[in-house]
Amino acid sequence: MQKTIRYLANLTPLRGIAALLTVFFHLDLTLGSGGDCLVKFNDSMILSRMYLMVDFFFILSGFIMCHVYSKWFAEAINGTQFKKFTIARFARIYPMHLVTLIYTIILFYISSLLQIPKVPVLQSADSGYSVFTNLLLIHSMNLHNWFSWNHASWSISTEWWAYMVFPFLVKPIMKLKPSGIIMVIALCFIGYLGITYYIIPIITVPPELPFVKINPAALSLNVAYQFGFLRCLCGFTLGMAMYQCYKASWGAKLLSNGYAIAIIGIGVFTCMHLALPDVITVAFFPLLLLSGSYGSAGIDKLFALKPLQLLGDWSFSIYLVHEPLLYT
Repeated sequence: MQKTIRYLANLTPLRGIAALLTVFFHLDLTLGSGGDCLVKFNDSMILSRMYLMVDFFFILSGFIMCHVYSKWFAEAINGTQFKKFTIARFARIYPMHLVTLIYTIILFYISSLLQIPKVPVLQSADSGYSVFTNLLLIHSMNLHNWFSWNHASWSISTEWWAYMVFPFLVKPIMKLKPSGIIMVIALCFIGYLGITYYIIPIITVPPELPFVKINPAALSLNVAYQFGFLRCLCGFTLGMAMYQCYKASWGAKLLSNGYAIAIIGIGVFTCMHLALPDVITVAFFPLLLLSGSYGSAGIDKLFALKPLQLLGDWSFSIYLVHEPLLYT
């Protein structure tokens, strides 16, 4: 099939840190009924922009899929390999998605038996129909006007369909010359700008949530239950393109040191703190991936620490489990 693939250990802690920051984002929303609790908006907008960690996940996912599976589909899409790939990805994401979905359904069913009033911001889109769409992983395909059941699973829905597209993108992207890769990267950012300026203004919310306001002036990428698949596709494709940059060692001399990854990290958090347009923040993520992937003696030593590796290993579970636990 293919030779043993080198494990990119430095990316594991980055995934874990992103998952933990997502937990803080949702915790702030839960405690503050919309944010402004753990960190006051007057002090910093950093927590209010932590939804962008999902975009980091999307980019990282495209990168890792290329690293692990691109050789399977480099020349053609073989039915046997496509089946094996599909089963492997299904086994990776669906069991935890199903468990958290069932847990959330049972939790809200028990709360109804106890005559606990529904919480509109949590349950507006919960119905038999949304159970069906969640089971099919299509609940972020413009079928609802709000998050349903385990809200965090919207990105798992989009990720699954990105996996299904992935084998068809591998050969075209791998065959591109450097100028073609630059063009793909540019198209991904054009897609992000399209989301910011054309998709965000048409997002709808349920009438029972009048306090939820979509602000196009914020220049956000925060689409999820509607048009989330476009956001995922931009990030996933960008990650695939960046993997070609990694293989070609683009910027390796500049990025393979601790100073570079620290400066990039500071850039990410500064953009969030100042609430700059999301596309600017996202522009740092590919550089963060490259710097982590290239590594250095200092980076490798830091990211090899067991707590950071464990955090990364648990990141998927942390991401899917944390919101149902917050509901409890």
